[in-house]
Amino acid sequence: MSEQAYYSTTAWRPADDGRSRKRPRPQLDTRSRSFRMQWEAGRKLSKSYIPDLVPGDFLDLWRPRLEDKSVSYMDGENGEKMPVSWMNHESFRWTTLPKFAWRWLLVKAIAKFLLIAGTPILLMTLLYFYIAFNDDFEGIYKEAFLPTVLYGGGACLFLWGGISLCERLFPDFMYQSPKGPTWEFNRRTGMVTVFCDPEKRGQAGKVLWQSPFEEFDCYIHMGPTTQGLPLYYPVLVHRFREEVLHLTDLQPASNINRGHKALWNFWCQYMDSTAPLPDIPLLEPHRANDPVTAAHDKETGRDPRYWYNMSNAAYEVKVKQMYSRCQSAFG
Repeated sequence: MSEQAYYSTTAWRPADDGRSRKRPRPQLDTRSRSFRMQWEAGRKLSKSYIPDLVPGDFLDLWRPRLEDKSVSYMDGENGEKMPVSWMNHESFRWTTLPKFAWRWLLVKAIAKFLLIAGTPILLMTLLYFYIAFNDDFEGIYKEAFLPTVLYGGGACLFLWGGISLCERLFPDFMYQSPKGPTWEFNRRTGMVTVFCDPEKRGQAGKVLWQSPFEEFDCYIHMGPTTQGLPLYYPVLVHRFREEVLHLTDLQPASNINRGHKALWNFWCQYMDSTAPLPDIPLLEPHRANDPVTAAHDKETGRDPRYWYNMSNAAYEVKVKQMYSRCQSAFG
């Protein structure tokens, strides 16, 4: 199939990016001033990209022969499993766990953090009271230390261990099937789609808005944590309309922004219909199905099982090299 027949007219071609063309009248900026001040306040990233540079987490998470883990399924009307998210040569459609599962994961994470971080603090506090209040230490130990350990530490241990046990014994209950997709990047059509909240009755799978990738810019925003440390997160902002896409469900906010820059670098190459797909294990089974990628691989003589035939030791080296490349490129 020819490239012209395969890709839609709305597929993204960097040479024809929307900023280089005069906007038709319906595309005049309709965003409010408050919207622009809020979402364009971050650091804007360029759409120029480094080929095959992706977040190191992608190689850590999606290793060779694990591409099936990128596919999520939802329960159909007749009990059959229907794909609701995937990543292939045509599109990257994403979904998340239901809110029910996220609540348990959050409780488990908080309990684990309090137990691990609180134990050394509690022991140091006990040592301080032993040295400073030696005469009253027995009373402090019985009235303050023991209740804190029994009720505070015991509760955290119970939640952490209990939820972990339920995850093992009842995974289908703890991690229920997703109810619908949340967003999609389509390489073949060049469209970015955001779906309605799948948790709301009758809204799963319905499109909230859809716009061409060329009309979006990526901004890295920064917000403080409760300790006052910087926390970075990526946001896609439409140039003309009030459309915003957060990507924190794919890559959580962090105190280092190079991973978010690498993610935007990945999206730019993935959506570029004039360039081959990013060369990562997850996309290796699909490279032959994309005309541009297939032509590139034939011209360069790329082994179609490059990642599959790689040894574990060699793959670990590749993972480390990818992290190093991200650090060198984005600081």
